[in-house]
Amino acid sequence: MVIRGIFAERPALFQLLSLLFLILAGGLLSSLIGLWLFTLLYSSSANLMENPEMLRLIQFLAAIGTFLVPALIMAFFCSSNIRKYLYASTFPKGKTIILTILSVVLISPFISLTGILNKMVKLPDILYPIEAWMQAKEVEAEKLTTLMLSGEGLIILIQNIFVVAVVAAITEEFLFRGTLRQVFSKTTKNQHLIVWLAAIVFSLFHMQFYGFIPRMLLGAYFGYLLLWGNNIWLPIIAHFSNNFLGVVSLTNPNLAKNEFITGNVSTENMLPYTFVSISFAILFIFCIMALKRELREK
Repeated sequence: MVIRGIFAERPALFQLLSLLFLILAGGLLSSLIGLWLFTLLYSSSANLMENPEMLRLIQFLAAIGTFLVPALIMAFFCSSNIRKYLYASTFPKGKTIILTILSVVLISPFISLTGILNKMVKLPDILYPIEAWMQAKEVEAEKLTTLMLSGEGLIILIQNIFVVAVVAAITEEFLFRGTLRQVFSKTTKNQHLIVWLAAIVFSLFHMQFYGFIPRMLLGAYFGYLLLWGNNIWLPIIAHFSNNFLGVVSLTNPNLAKNEFITGNVSTENMLPYTFVSISFAILFIFCIMALKRELREK
């Protein structure tokens, strides 16, 4: 009995529910494996929040189980060609890679600016319990990120880059830009709608509501990179570049003090930072115009 591609003709709702089940099952299984390893290597009374090494391992397992495995399983059951289904048939050339990385560097200040504006959003008083919960989740996420990235030395830096930049970029893009785009494509041919739907789901999945807008915008840009180049490695490279910049800026003591690099801008520096962000955004437009020309010529 041939099982590869048996879901190819099934309705979009069936595929979406199947993907959701795989994500939940993969996330649960990877969490259980991570906790089992933690109790195996440490004592049952040990505090996970005091072990950044284990946090990195659990983050790695979660990314594989929650994002990559469901994407690969869906690709297997929905297509006879997994690489084609995930838009991973070819790898981009040098100039395209350089322009993609440059575009992320140029848009980063503007994305950070939208993050500052996002944090200023206040809900009505009647929704204060929801706002308090959102703020608590934000503090929890920031604490977890800070702890996971903690530590000094080249080995720690390489581990952080691998887990936060390399693994996250590959696993999340295969799911949110690869598989999810294929599923959404069964409901609509409007590629712009697909890009933004995937970007919204991508941002919601991170459960950081005061970073919803910047992450959604980044997700949309990653989606357009896939749309323009029909190649999953473009958003993966962009995603890696964004996360790499974040890891380096947060772990380097000198860079972590620079407001213009971290995006944690004080009130007195807001005007010059806004000017820099808009200036870089204009250069970003020229960069993606060059990138689109390069992609059309291939």
